[in-house]
Amino acid sequence: MDDQLACRLRVAGDVFDLAGPAEALRDLAARLRAAGDVHEQRILNGAFVQRRTGGPVTVALRGGPALEVTGSDEALAALWDALEVVAAEADATPDADGPAPHRHVEALTVTAERPAAELVI
Repeated sequence: MDDQLACRLRVAGDVFDLAGPAEALRDLAARLRAAGDVHEQRILNGAFVQRRTGGPVTVALRGGPALEVTGSDEALAALWDALEVVAAEADATPDADGPAPHRHVEALTVTAERPAAELVI
């Protein structure tokens, strides 16, 4: 298993949110694209597991906790692209107000965390 990335998993019922700084999301996308049939990546509060299979993307929570995403290369490309797009949007608008950049891939939301704004007194 690779080094831990600064991403974290939030779970609300059957809805999953993978959040992290742009650099960590971009790094995860690169690792997942380059991975073999099975890749397990440690994140701050568990693991992200990708399994290349046939068919559409499926997302499930396993013990540990581990978020397991499966699908064909074409289906998983939607996830990899979402990680990269959200990271790019966060980099382009680092000080923007409003919702953080995010994308939905099936039951998974990918969210970029912007750095906390400095308090000016």
